[in-house]
Amino acid sequence: MSSSQSEHMTIFFSQGANNVNNLEKKGFNNAISSLKVIGTPWVAYYDKLFTGKQRVFEEGEYATLEDKGKFSSLKMITDDLDDPEIQLFEHVDFQGRSVTLYKETNLHDIDFSDTASSHKVKSGVWVLHEHVNHQGDQLVSFPGDEVPSYLPLSFNDVASHVHPLLPKP
Repeated sequence: MSSSQSEHMTIFFSQGANNVNNLEKKGFNNAISSLKVIGTPWVAYYDKLFTGKQRVFEEGEYATLEDKGKFSSLKMITDDLDDPEIQLFEHVDFQGRSVTLYKETNLHDIDFSDTASSHKVKSGVWVLHEHVNHQGDQLVSFPGDEVPSYLPLSFNDVASHVHPLLPKP
């Protein structure tokens, strides 16, 4: 690095829960362009107070983010990740055909792609993806969540892939 270049780095460090519900208060609103996660996964939210579009970051380095400069809050995932279970429903209000999942699933393989409109999470933290292979928009759901309609979330009939976050061995 030449003397005319400068390096800017902010580290959010935590022992235990350390959620940041407003990155603006940290002088970091809409400024994250890369990150490194060590250990526990995090959810980054486009809006303050853990609202808006979501993106999960599991352990690893993310040198370039497709969501560069869009995050306004961060939440550490501290939930129990053992024995994940989610039930997806074809229609809103938990109606219609349903499927119960326990592991990562390409919804094309079970004829449920672009079909889900609501869900219930019995256990684990689940990430629903717009496209296969963890691509596209994400919807993150936590143990006990019951989401009666994806319509307000702009996620209706778009999920193609789901996966639970898994505990470290």
